[in-house]
Amino acid sequence: MFKKLFDLSIDFKKRMFFVLAAAGVVSNFLGFAVNFAVYGMNAVTAACGLCVLIIGAAGYFGIRSDKVTLPIRIIIGLIVIFEFPMVYIAYGSSTFPYMILGLFSILVFGDEKHRGVLFLAAMIYDGIIIAGRFALGDRIPVFDESAYFGSGFSSFLITAAAMYFCLSILIRQYELQNRELERLADNLREANKLDPQTGIYNRSYLTEYLNRLIRGEKKFCVSLIDLDDFKSINERFGLPFGDMVIAEFAGIINNATGGTGIAVRYGGQKFMIVSLGEVLKAEDMLENVSKEYAAFSMNEKQEEFTFSGGIEEYSHGMEISRILRNAEEKLARAKVKGKNRVVSK
Repeated sequence: MFKKLFDLSIDFKKRMFFVLAAAGVVSNFLGFAVNFAVYGMNAVTAACGLCVLIIGAAGYFGIRSDKVTLPIRIIIGLIVIFEFPMVYIAYGSSTFPYMILGLFSILVFGDEKHRGVLFLAAMIYDGIIIAGRFALGDRIPVFDESAYFGSGFSSFLITAAAMYFCLSILIRQYELQNRELERLADNLREANKLDPQTGIYNRSYLTEYLNRLIRGEKKFCVSLIDLDDFKSINERFGLPFGDMVIAEFAGIINNATGGTGIAVRYGGQKFMIVSLGEVLKAEDMLENVSKEYAAFSMNEKQEEFTFSGGIEEYSHGMEISRILRNAEEKLARAKVKGKNRVVSK
């Protein structure tokens, strides 16, 4: 039972209902047993026994049917309006914790729209009961000290246990929701770094990544790539195939980084690879990318698609804008020289 209270796969409201029903049954059963043992079957004893039956039936229905709203209303209405005031009238301040538990139950289970009104109404009602008992104190039968001690001790233990479990569930639920919000925030931050069409990094993340490499004094190269004659590919084979080419090429360069850099959608049919190491390593990487891209196009359309590229190696003190501008200039030279080539010098 205790494990179920903290089983996050079980509905939160149902777990809280377990505590409410258990506290109601246990408190009334103890009240019934103590009163019956000391005084026999009197009005208080019979009332506690009746409450055991009602709360037990409501709890059983709620647990079996998964419909806990009506059982919750029955139990809270019973304990706040009838049971706890009756016990207080009978035993006085020794059972005061029960009235606190009643107010706590309204806060936990009360409908959001009416919680404040119900709580205020219950406080006024309890205040009237307390004032009435003081006013009619000499007309209320006096129980012996053992009954006062038993009722007071049991009310304290049951109230403390019920509040402990309810608050523990609330805290666990808060922690769960907080972790979920953090996970969603992380996912959102990650999604903002990615190009929605290809799933590789977008240009806005590029600057952040390059700054990180510069701060870490890493040696790296940026390779700016433009797919040759991409407009012609769209015109001859259609836009859906053009989108397929973009996605396939993004996958090729993403795999080519091998976890030692990143692939970026620079814009349109332009891409960038940021790779750790020197120019020779970047050139070898682009050569492998060229082969895979050509193999893909031969398989799909029986012709070789090509790209042009410009590689710029980072030098200490270089600004990001300068790195990117140099890569763009080298890419432009590759285009002027006839495409299907990479310029690195």
